[in-house]
Amino acid sequence: MKKNFFILLLLLLAMYSEAQIRVLTPADITKGIFCDKQRFRIAYDMSFVKDTLRSNKPVKESMILEIGSSVSLFYSYAAFHSDSIYADDIAKGLSQSAINEHLNNSGVGQISWKLYKNYPQKGLSSLLDGLGMERYCCIEKMQMPDWNVCPDSTAMILGYNCRMATAVYKGRTWCAWYAEDIPVGEGPWKLCGLPGLILRAYDSQHQYVFEASGMEQIKDNADLRYKGEKFEPIERKALDKLYARYYADPVGYITNNPNIKVTITDANGNPTAKPKAVPYNPIER
Repeated sequence: MKKNFFILLLLLLAMYSEAQIRVLTPADITKGIFCDKQRFRIAYDMSFVKDTLRSNKPVKESMILEIGSSVSLFYSYAAFHSDSIYADDIAKGLSQSAINEHLNNSGVGQISWKLYKNYPQKGLSSLLDGLGMERYCCIEKMQMPDWNVCPDSTAMILGYNCRMATAVYKGRTWCAWYAEDIPVGEGPWKLCGLPGLILRAYDSQHQYVFEASGMEQIKDNADLRYKGEKFEPIERKALDKLYARYYADPVGYITNNPNIKVTITDANGNPTAKPKAVPYNPIER
């Protein structure tokens, strides 16, 4: 009985919104471990084509890039916000229905993954993501894009003069605009290695677009924390296979676990048929 009560108290949440399902677990709300001190925090407006058959309807997400002396972290602000709500509600001992209502009102975001660069050590990246109840950490050797700088290109972004560079990287051709006046070789997602911060980036098909919307230099000595200490290590090829299985039938994938019951409702709270396959257009090809 005690075990059942604990599971009920930490009941896993499945939220369905615009073909996005995210399950929240206690692993998502850990404080994490210190890995660096933040120096800069940059907000990006991200838009991406989830369904290539509806390329005129991109999905939008607010993303955050935290940059430390050596480590960086890129994540969804909406996912961070929903994790914070979940943690606060669990701490208050709120009912499952109250937690669901709060998360429905706030949204859970469309991007579930987090990306650390130069962690757990310099030259390695750590991708954290969740599929159903499972939490995975994919550690890979970092591969820098082979940038070609366009000498006559100029643009003004956030008040900074920027230059453009291009590279074929992870299956896409990328254009990146970087500010040499911000001498940090960082950028959104895995894009990095230029002599200045990347403030705008997009692939040649404009299926993935990042545009910096704000930047601050951190003066409060805030920690940059790693939150994958309870995640299961996984190789990239194995993770890609799981992604394919998951997006072919996300609800079926989740409900394979007997401890999870998923009810799909429309905007008015009425039960509706579960979606089958979910469009999947990964940033890496």
